[in-house]
Amino acid sequence: MKKHRRGFTLVEILLVSAMFALISLAVFNAFSNGFKLWARGQHVMLEGDIAIFMDRLGQDLRQTVTISGIPFKGNSTDIAFPAIIRAPADANSSRAAEGVVRQIGAVRYRFDPGEKKIYRYQAVYGQALKGEWSDPVQVAGLIEDITVRYYFKTGKAVEVKEMTDQGLPMGLMVDVEYLVDGQPMHMRRFFVIPVGGGL
Repeated sequence: MKKHRRGFTLVEILLVSAMFALISLAVFNAFSNGFKLWARGQHVMLEGDIAIFMDRLGQDLRQTVTISGIPFKGNSTDIAFPAIIRAPADANSSRAAEGVVRQIGAVRYRFDPGEKKIYRYQAVYGQALKGEWSDPVQVAGLIEDITVRYYFKTGKAVEVKEMTDQGLPMGLMVDVEYLVDGQPMHMRRFFVIPVGGGL
C-alpha cells in the first residue's frame, strides 16, 4: 500500500507569504510609531527640563541681594550672585530646630560644554565668602550651548555689556541652544533683577 505524502500547494504558500508580509508590515509600523513617539517624548522632556532650569534661575535672580564680600559675577556660560537661599540651619544657631531655613548665601549656575549639562551650586554666607560651593546639582542636560548677556542702565539707555565690577545688572538674557532631530533650537528668556534697578 502506497502512502501519499501531501505537500503545500502554490496557493497555500502564496497565502501564507501574504499573511507573513502583512504581519511584518504591522509590526514594523508599530515599532516605527513607537520610536517616533519616544523621540517626541524625549524632545518634550528636554524642553521641559530647560523650562524648569529657566524658572529656577528666575526664582534665584528674584532673591538677589546686595551684600559686601559676595559680588555679582558672570560670563557667557557661568553666573554667580548673592541671594537668599534655603539651606540647613547652623547646628549652633537659635534656628537649629527649624532644619532648613532661608538665609543669605550665594547661587552659581555653570554650563559644562564637555558634559552638555548645566549645574547649580549654592553656598551659605560663610562658604560664599571663601568661594566654597556645595556639590553640583544638574538642572538641565543635552544642552549644546548657553549664552548669558548682561543688561546695564547707563543714564536713560540700556546697554548690553560684559560683566565687570560695575555692580548689579538690571537684567540678563539667557539663550539655551539644544538639538531636535539634528536641528539647533533655542529657548530664550529675559530676567529682571529687582535690586539691579530692573523695576
